[in-house]
This record gives sequence, C-alpha cells and structure tokens, in this order.
Amino acid sequence: MNNMPKVTGIGGGTGLSTLFRGLRNKDLDISGIISVTDDGGSSGRLREGFGILPPGDFRNCLVALSDTEPILQKLFQHRFEGNDPLSGHSFGNLFILAMEEITGSFEDALEESCKILNVKGKLIPSTLAQINLSAEMKDGAIINGESNIQKNSSGINKLNLNPISPVPNQKAKDEILNTDYIVIGPGSLFTSIIPNFLVPEISDSIKMSSAKKIYVCNIATQLGETTGFDACDHVKTLLDYSDNLKLDYIIVNNNIGNLGEGFPTSKCVEIGNLKEEWGEVILEDLMNTGFKGHHDSDKLSNVIIDIINK
Repeated sequence: MNNMPKVTGIGGGTGLSTLFRGLRNKDLDISGIISVTDDGGSSGRLREGFGILPPGDFRNCLVALSDTEPILQKLFQHRFEGNDPLSGHSFGNLFILAMEEITGSFEDALEESCKILNVKGKLIPSTLAQINLSAEMKDGAIINGESNIQKNSSGINKLNLNPISPVPNQKAKDEILNTDYIVIGPGSLFTSIIPNFLVPEISDSIKMSSAKKIYVCNIATQLGETTGFDACDHVKTLLDYSDNLKLDYIIVNNNIGNLGEGFPTSKCVEIGNLKEEWGEVILEDLMNTGFKGHHDSDKLSNVIIDIINK
C-alpha cells in the first residue's frame, strides 16, 4: 500500500463518490477529506437530534469505495419510506450513528464502517467541529444553513462558516501534507468544495503540500450556486476562496450539449477563457451518457491515471 501513489480527494459526498468509484479498482492509496456542513434531509435531522457530524456524504463515499457484496451496498443506501419517524432516513446514516455511539467517536465509527464494507481507502472530516454555512446572497439576503442557501436562486456573493474559524482535524492536515496528488472535486462548488477551504489550516495545508493539485470542473451548472458559470468562473471562484492556490492541472469536460430532462435548471459548463498560468488545462469528454449532468467515473479516473503516469 505504501508504494502506491497516494491520491486525496477534497469535496463532498456526491462528487467524490463519482471520483472514487472510478479510482477504487486502480492501484492507488485513496483518501477523502470531506466537508461537514450538510444540514438537510436525513443528515440534518441526525445532526439536530443526536449531535453527530452529518453522515450522508461519508455514507456515499463508503459505498463508492467498498469492495463487498452488492446487496450490502444497496442496504447502506436504502432509504426508509412512509409516515414513521424513520421515513427519509437511509440505513447507512443510521448505521454510522449507531457505530459512533458504540465506538465513542465519529472517526472511529468511520474506521469500523470501512472495515465492515471492505473499503479501499479512508475518509476524514475536514473538521470535527459542528459548523454551518452562512452566505450573503446577491439579492442582499443573509442566509444560514447549506440547505437554505441552495433554495435561494439569486446566487452567492460571499460564503462563510459559522463559527468562522473552526479547529481543523489534524488527521486531515496530515493526510493532505503527505499525499502525492490532491484532487479537488467534482462537486457543488460553494456547498461541497469551498467549505473545506474555509477551514483556515486545511486551506493552508493544501497550499503547503508538495502534492500535485488537480481541479475537476463540474459538468453542469447548479441553480443558485453556479448559474451562468463557465469553467473559468469555477476556477476563479476556487482561487478567490483558496488564496490563489497554485493548481497543476484543471480537468474540464469538452462534450458540450443538451443535458436532457433530468437537469431542467442546469446547462453544460462551457470552457471559457481559462488562463495557462492557473494550471495545465486538460479537455476530455467526461460526460456520463446515462446521467448527463455528472461525470463518468471511468472516464474521469482514466484522466487522473494519465496524470499520475506522466
């Protein structure tokens, strides 16, 4: 394991799980630094009721990296229905909650869950603090909470954490400083990726790390977050929140077309005027033909492997 290239993803559950599904079967030492600002749905209810860090993004990544029976993966993603208090909760979220109560810590719960699911890699919260997002919107509104921010379609003017400077997770800092490749994204720019950079020492560690830094631009715009954004806008926004992080590679989808009925409020992210000094731009067809607003895991992982093999 120690001789394998170390690849660390930074983001949230949906985007990183797409990345990890493709990387899982490669000869890599994989880790994920995951934001903990999710306050909606099952994760939000468990945060409020039990004080646990939001488990949903970790659950998605656990399943993406697991090498176990398909039925166990389906079990972790199973969501209860009906009018019972269990309605809306996923089994995996409840499993992580129970594991935290048994082991005494969220990190130990993740570690034990990784063993049970035979996960190839490790998942690390960027901070162990209970934090929330706060945003000044372009219409002047101040909105608190990730799920509320996503409901406002005016766009985000300025994003902050509450509290502003949470204590970073030392394990996350160590992982970032000792990895070979840092892959930022894919995922929601403002509500999955940037929250990690708002933890001051996490952002500093990413800048200090000798790892090659790779940014994966999203396939599609996201209503209220990146409406009207091209790839250039995505990168500029990331640089604004990361104190002009020096990127080595910027991966952008070049299959620009209609996203279909599944993404009525989104459009393909155009390439835009990307500057060479921001990093080497890699243009590839990364579209998931079955789910056009998202990356194809295998296509994306092949580009990452090509970078590693350079």
